[in-house]
Parts: sequence; C-alpha cells; structure tokens
Amino acid sequence: MKPRFPWKMQILFFLFMGCLLFSPSMTGAATTPTMIIEEAKFAIDQARKAGADRVALDDLMAARSWLSQAEKEYEAKKGFLSRLGSSDAKDQEILYLGAMAKAKAMTAEAKAKKSATLAVLKEGRRELADYQNAIEALKKKTAEVEKARQVQAKAEEERKSLEVTKRKTVELEEQKKRELEEAKKRGAELETLKQREIQASRLEESTRLAHKERDLAEAKIKAEQMAAQQVREAADLTAREVKLAAEREKLSALQKKAETLEKEKAMLAEAGRIPQATVKAGEKELIITVLAINLFTPAMEISGSGKRILDQTGGFLKKYPDHKVVVRGHTDSTGSESTNRTVSEKRASKVREYLVAYQNVNPSLVSAQGLGPSQPVADNATEGGRALNRRVEIAILTGE
Repeated sequence: MKPRFPWKMQILFFLFMGCLLFSPSMTGAATTPTMIIEEAKFAIDQARKAGADRVALDDLMAARSWLSQAEKEYEAKKGFLSRLGSSDAKDQEILYLGAMAKAKAMTAEAKAKKSATLAVLKEGRRELADYQNAIEALKKKTAEVEKARQVQAKAEEERKSLEVTKRKTVELEEQKKRELEEAKKRGAELETLKQREIQASRLEESTRLAHKERDLAEAKIKAEQMAAQQVREAADLTAREVKLAAEREKLSALQKKAETLEKEKAMLAEAGRIPQATVKAGEKELIITVLAINLFTPAMEISGSGKRILDQTGGFLKKYPDHKVVVRGHTDSTGSESTNRTVSEKRASKVREYLVAYQNVNPSLVSAQGLGPSQPVADNATEGGRALNRRVEIAILTGE
C-alpha cells in the first residue's frame, strides 16, 4: 500500500511532480527511472547523515516507503510480463514515486538542519544572557566603588573639621591666659584701694577661672575623643581601601572573562559558516567536526568536497594565528584496535598536512592525534552511529 497524505499535501506534491517531470531536465529522457531511484537513495542518505532519524523520522520513513514502491515498480518493469504493458506509463509512475521519495528526504534533511541551527542559536542566546548578567554585576561593583570614594571624601572633610577645632582650642587657651594676666594686674592695682573689693574681685575671678579651667578640661576631653574617633575612622578607611583593591581585582578578572567570552562567541559564529561541519565550544577549546565521508576518498586521500571544507577551515584558522590547533582522528569500533588506531592517525595527519601545505597554517602550532574508537559520539551498533564516529575533529585551543 502506498503512503497516504492529506489532500492539500497531495495537491502540492502533484504540482511539484508536474514541474519536475515537465522541466527541461526531465524532457528528452534526461532523467531515467534508474537515475531518480539513485537520487532518492542519495537524498535519504543525506537526510540520515543530517540527523533526520532523530528529528524528522516521519518524513524519513515516508521517503523510504516511496523509494520502496519505486524499486518494486522498477523490478516489475524489468520482468517478462511488464513488457506487455506501456513502458512509458510505467516509467512515469517510477519517476513519480522516486521524485516523491526524493522530495520527502529533502524535507527531512531540511528539518534536521533547522533543528541543529536552532540548537546553536539557543546556546548563543544562553551565552548572551550570561554576558549581560556579567555586565550587570560590573555595574553594581562600579556603584560600590563610587560609594567608597564618597566615604573617603567625607572622612577627609571630618579630618579638616577636627584641625579647625584644634586651632580654635589653642586660640581659646591663649585668650584665657591673656585674660588671667590682665585680671592679676588689675587686682594688684586695686589691692591698695579697696581690700574688700579686691577680695571680692579675687573670689569672682577665681570662680570665673575655675569655670574656664573646667571648660578647658572639657574641651581637651572632647578633643581627645575626636582624635580617638579619627583613629578609628582611619582604620575603617584602611580596611575599606583593602576591600576596594580586592573588588578592583575581581572587576578586572570579570572584564577579562567577558572579553574572552565575546571572542569565543565571534569564533563560534564564524566557524559555523564552514560547510558540512559542526562546531561546538568545549572546555578551553572550540571544536570543528567533519565526518570522514565528507573529507576522504575510499583511498584515504582528501576529496574535492574535503578540500573545499579544509580551505574554508584554513581561512578561519589564519584569522586566529596565535592559537594552537590539535587535529584528532576518530574511527568506529569495526576492526582491530591497532588497525583503527592507524587509520585515525592517518586521517589526522592528512588533514594537518593539507592545512600546512595548502593553507599556510603555522606547522609549529598544529599537531595531529589518532584516537581510534576510544571516544565515540554515537552507538557503534548501528550504521548511522558508526558513520558519525568516523570523523575528524579540529580543536582550536582558547584557554590559557
């Protein structure tokens, strides 16, 4: 039984088929049943490599179902009984089934690539939120620094006020001394005139002097208290200055971290434009991953598509010439450990040699490692998983 679709989807597919069958590429027997079946198989394989079996399984299964029908019709056409019918009608049916399989596979591939793009966008938004939080923290620290400066200015103003008070106290003491001398002189002059008045005057002067001395003592006590307060405030100010220095160091570290994060984000966005490659930020490194099928021929040489990928990768690396690069080759678990280790080392060496020879990447900054099957990213029990494990990782070291 052929796959069934809603009537709107059927109308769209019929329109698509009409455009495809009557286009210049289809006329003149340019597209044969064999070609359309191979194109559909290739489209399904590309969709599976793009991850459609995880995010667009329904479309991928529909494409396989259409392809299965096309292959059955093609086998039936080659049979003896099929020669009795109309060969053109049978070819048109096979072309229709194959085109439907190809269209569904391309839809699944597009959905898978869209899902991968959305994941990268989500990660970028999260990093942007972290960056904005860091900026808010920096603003808060700046406000605290300004507040500490205001406290320091207030302490300086109080110190100046204390100096003025001390100066006024000295002037008051001098004035009291002068008044005492004047009073004694006045008492000596009046002593011969009126003893009683002199006694009264002395008593009054003595009382006034006692009050003045008491006031002077109180002023000295207040001055000592203010001096002690100044010492305590000076100690507090020193502690605040130490704390402020620590906060400045934290602020500098945050600014440096923000600059590093901004640079890594720019590198991630630029590396994301390399075709047929996936990019992710690791621990102190940015990793560009390319599947071996997109890099090498069966003879383990760099393919045409691999050269295009590595040319763009080399252009990216030359924009960051101060970073070390590690090329890591990986394999699936098929075969012996020693064979896989040799194959992975050869993959890594081929990529390193191409980047050095054809992209002029500094050879002293590029190293190659063969890790064999030791670091799989997918299940080696399936063909799809093994294909994902056969890969080359180009790691750009970003940490100190």
